[in-house]
Amino acid sequence: MIGIIYDASTLEGSCYIEVFPDKYKGECWNTSSIFFTEDNFGYIMPVFEKCYKKFDYYAFNEIDIETWMLIITELEKMKQYLTDNPYPHSLKDVLGFPFTYSEKEFMENYDTNLKQLISMITDFQSWIKEKSVSTKFISVLGM
Repeated sequence: MIGIIYDASTLEGSCYIEVFPDKYKGECWNTSSIFFTEDNFGYIMPVFEKCYKKFDYYAFNEIDIETWMLIITELEKMKQYLTDNPYPHSLKDVLGFPFTYSEKEFMENYDTNLKQLISMITDFQSWIKEKSVSTKFISVLGM
């Protein structure tokens, strides 16, 4: 399933990307955070690499709200591309596939995965907009 995880208590193991609505405060698995599996975050990671040049998948990235507005815009471009029913093998030009099996698995249920990814991006954009009202930073806590 492609989507955002909203409840830290449902996580199994530690292979998740945490998005925390503030600067990093020395703690992970915060109740105010949202979480992505590595695959799900990987799909949208090219947006972070484009908008936040210092992005490090393995580090704690404290990203200011102005940059998040750029990220929202790029996520919208990605979502529009996906909505236009792209040729399946053109996706690797837009999406990130973090593992050798990621693209193959995505293609196995292409229509369902495409719809779920569009929905995940929409939900993430809404979450960012909601949190940007009350904080100046949103942190991506990497692996």
